[in-house]
Amino acid sequence: MRILEHLYRLFSHDKSRIKHLEVVTTTSTSNTVMHGAQKLQLRTHIWPELDALLSKSSTQFDLGILASFGQLLPKRLIESFPLGIINVHPMEIKSVVCQLWTSAPNSDFDIGPILSRQSFPLQSNITMFDLLKISADVGCSLLDTILEDPAKARGNAQQQALTGITYAHKLNKYSFYIDWHNHTVDDIDRLYRALNQIGNLRTLFRQKPVRLKLLTIIHDGTVLSKLNSMSTQPGTAVYDKSLECICIRCKDGWIGFRKLVYQKSMYARDFQNGYLSKMDRLMFDSMHNPIFDHIHSRRVPA
Repeated sequence: MRILEHLYRLFSHDKSRIKHLEVVTTTSTSNTVMHGAQKLQLRTHIWPELDALLSKSSTQFDLGILASFGQLLPKRLIESFPLGIINVHPMEIKSVVCQLWTSAPNSDFDIGPILSRQSFPLQSNITMFDLLKISADVGCSLLDTILEDPAKARGNAQQQALTGITYAHKLNKYSFYIDWHNHTVDDIDRLYRALNQIGNLRTLFRQKPVRLKLLTIIHDGTVLSKLNSMSTQPGTAVYDKSLECICIRCKDGWIGFRKLVYQKSMYARDFQNGYLSKMDRLMFDSMHNPIFDHIHSRRVPA
């Protein structure tokens, strides 16, 4: 949505660069681009019904701009833009690199010369939404430069390297589960920061899913000493009154959650009173999480 808002500002205030602007998006009820385009009163085309956009009688566009679209574009759509389609694409290679690529041919995603790129450092505790905001701002800045002279940018484009390519995992419901025997504190923290704003992390109790909320990294030495003195297995849950959280044993330590959803939403104290206090030892079950499979060197089937 930030890319669209930025393009709209250019369209509203700088007709020398953008004379006409329309939007292509999907009909998802949670689609902020759809709602934003309606608010900005921009003509909107619903994917994949593009006959009006491709009609010879319609406005002839010079350039397409793609951002987090997630659909494979047909060749006839790509070829309808004399200057091609620019893909504003964040990529992680040690630090995050925000690249602008010309769009892919119809056989693959993200193939094409790189028009511009910029690296930026990451804070150690950054969340997925924070990263999206930062990379969108960087993408807007790169777009400004490219739109000054798109033909020049294409002329200076560099081909992508064919080595060192990595592929992201496709999310599914198992991506949110914790494997207490194999996930470290750092693994769980990174998983939480990456996914919590789109869905809660999960575990299993009595073969039923438990959603875990309000993660707490345990720094208190006294609490850690007490927890580590127990003879426990990964998945063991203990309530700590001072932190007001359920502490759960993982591969290399303990991690806390201050709220859980099991049949109903409850704070850690309520889970303690309703379940933990009535059992000698409560164990959460591990569930394999495919995100941690090392398959970044090949494509994952859609």
